[in-house]
Amino acid sequence: MEKILVKELKIGDRVVKLDASWLDTPFLKHNFVVKDQKTIDKLIKSGIDYVYIEKRKVDAQKSEEKTFAEEILEHKKENISKEYLEIKDLKPSFELYEKSVSIVKNVMEDVRSGKMFDSSSVKILADKIADITVKNKSLLVNIAKLKTYDDYTFQHSLNVAIFASSLGKLLNLSVSEIKVLVNSGILHDIGKMLVPKDILNKPAKLTDEEFAIMKNHVLAGYDFLKKNGFSEEELKIVLEHHERADGSGYPYGLKDEQISIAGKIGAVVDIYDAITSDRVYHKGMYPPKAIKLMFSWTDKHINRKIFEFFVSNVGIYPVGTIVLLSTNELAVVGDVSKKPTEPVVVIFKSHTGHNIAPITYDLSKPTVLKKKIVGPVNPENISVPDEVYTVIEGLNEE
Repeated sequence: MEKILVKELKIGDRVVKLDASWLDTPFLKHNFVVKDQKTIDKLIKSGIDYVYIEKRKVDAQKSEEKTFAEEILEHKKENISKEYLEIKDLKPSFELYEKSVSIVKNVMEDVRSGKMFDSSSVKILADKIADITVKNKSLLVNIAKLKTYDDYTFQHSLNVAIFASSLGKLLNLSVSEIKVLVNSGILHDIGKMLVPKDILNKPAKLTDEEFAIMKNHVLAGYDFLKKNGFSEEELKIVLEHHERADGSGYPYGLKDEQISIAGKIGAVVDIYDAITSDRVYHKGMYPPKAIKLMFSWTDKHINRKIFEFFVSNVGIYPVGTIVLLSTNELAVVGDVSKKPTEPVVVIFKSHTGHNIAPITYDLSKPTVLKKKIVGPVNPENISVPDEVYTVIEGLNEE
């Protein structure tokens, strides 16, 4: 990696990092190939003086003469090695996810019952999630919302950690920074284990007094973890996931510029997972509807750019969403890792409405009769065969 002036950039250079906070730039990603002069002009116009690039090869001039198609091919080859899982002892991802929910549950229930806090289990789990995310940022995200477990609190804590780690990878954070995000994500609601169960699981609206007790879970969790040796950096999501961009959040009423990047990430992923999950007092919102609603909250409650990153990561139609295709077929979104706007789907109903054997179809591939998603379909009155989810599990074991 080498640092150069933006005006010295050449077409074909791979930018690894910008010499500026991503919040201060119009670029969604800070790791890209310079494909044309417009990109260089945009960097200059943004006030960015320096960038970090991969070292140029000796035959740099020859590299500049490559066709656009050759550049794309090269980019894909590079990404294959980055996305391929090489963790030899990794169990199938669904088994890993279930085991992780169990670990989180055991750790948190120990806290509730006053037993010794097992921070080492959390760290080992956080390291595993971070390592998997670094190799394939979408693998665990793709399965996070496919199954519902009885204990919302524990699955929610794991999902927040998974979504946060994937966003960290997308933002080019280091492995150590991603591990900190995961740790904080897993433990972000640990203070709820210190809230009376009758308040935590109350199906009706909380009274003002009960809500004040519930809100105190943030500081209670922060104080508990601080006493157990966690650093301020490891507690950003714990402390800030209920802060809001307009200052209306708690516990400190911080405004957007005062909230850390980890806190901004925590707020987005916490809200998304909470409103799309079934809980004791409400039915989970369908993901596309939740994303539309959260768009209306950008700048007011959540940071717009963080949310744009989040949507670019999970897609407008996240994994598990039932969709109607332009061919009048019904399908379930199975994988958004290649191209979130044109995901891999599993078709299970024909255009005549009859059940068919599951067919995997990649919407991003160019075909003569290209299929497109028309929109999401309400899942309440549709029965999806179990074999469809078996196919989706297979897609996400690669």
